[in-house]
Amino acid sequence: MFKSLYRMQQHPDRQLGEAVLNWKGALVMLLIFISEQFISVGVQIMIQLLNTNFGTNMDMVELNLFTELATLSLMVFFFGRFFWVNLRNFFKEFKAVYIVAPLLCYIGCYVLEVIVNMVLMMIRGSAEQSSNNELVIDMLGQKPLMMAFMTVVLAPIVEEAIFRAALARPLTSKRNYFVKALGYIISILLFALMHVYQYAFFLYDEMGSVVGLTFNADEFLSILIYIPMALGFVICADICKNYWGSVLCHMLNNGVSVGLMLLLMLLKDYLV
Repeated sequence: MFKSLYRMQQHPDRQLGEAVLNWKGALVMLLIFISEQFISVGVQIMIQLLNTNFGTNMDMVELNLFTELATLSLMVFFFGRFFWVNLRNFFKEFKAVYIVAPLLCYIGCYVLEVIVNMVLMMIRGSAEQSSNNELVIDMLGQKPLMMAFMTVVLAPIVEEAIFRAALARPLTSKRNYFVKALGYIISILLFALMHVYQYAFFLYDEMGSVVGLTFNADEFLSILIYIPMALGFVICADICKNYWGSVLCHMLNNGVSVGLMLLLMLLKDYLV
């Protein structure tokens, strides 16, 4: 099973080297995604030991950074050829769609995000941020360069590999419209759920450890915020038919958001 992941699997329409266009690749990628949660626990223990025994001062930013790097390392081990072939084709072909599609999809999902945020503001009665966004803003204020690298570079590479290349492409590459729609739905819902489930279904203590289960309806409602961008990313992936096309769209989305956050922080400090 694992050996076959190194072989170049050809898309039925084009020579793309889509190594995850099969159920084996999707299953392995899903297992890597699940294992990320255990990797996070291991990294957390390591950081606590380093802080206690060597006087380091690492926190949530390093925890998330090391977890993302460890997850990416696993992906490269199993799917290195997939990343390389798609990157080579991206620059070798360099079609206009590789630039136009990410840009248009970003603009479209941004407009939808504005509409969704307006609807949520009317439902909640205030412009509240999701807990995930609040955590990102907080960590961005602590270590901006490290957080920017993780949010703009690492997160898009990891998340697009999981939610678009592995879980969506095996379905969206089919000509059957029902199967394509199923690929869209799976990719969008799992991506959105991944950003809110920690806060909607789990209780944490002051140290960030899980202490129980719950259901926070307000946090779960925040899933709507991530649906527009997930829709834009999966459309971009389907149009480009190249992994790095949706990565570029994701990087653009996160880069603009992080850039605006940093700008607001600088203006706030300057005005104060």
